[in-house]
Amino acid sequence: MSKEYNGACMCGAFRFSFSGAPKFVGDCVCESCRRAHGASAVCWVGVKADHFRIDQGERLLNWYRSSAESERGFCSKCGTRVLFRSSKWPGEVHMAVACMTGPHDLTSSGVAFAEEFPAWSALALPGSRS
Repeated sequence: MSKEYNGACMCGAFRFSFSGAPKFVGDCVCESCRRAHGASAVCWVGVKADHFRIDQGERLLNWYRSSAESERGFCSKCGTRVLFRSSKWPGEVHMAVACMTGPHDLTSSGVAFAEEFPAWSALALPGSRS
């Protein structure tokens, strides 16, 4: 039996899950993710779309087209940005790890778009000097 992971938006009205091993877990520091989440980095877990499931509140899920090839899913009740999908990664769903509920073993294995890392952040990128 494969492992199941559960997640939810901040208000809990939108709930989702996935099963099986993720394709990746990683931090993104691209400008688009930073602006969408109001943060210096976003940790994502990506899975095959057929391993992803909406468990509750599907009518609350809205999509914002953030670029020609990408969309960001958010809860229309509380505004939490929960999902990401893109034609750059067809057949995948990416979920914000911060939205996973309960204990889990999802740990970032690296940083995407490190060249866009903001100079104003106090976070340190792996391999950078403190």
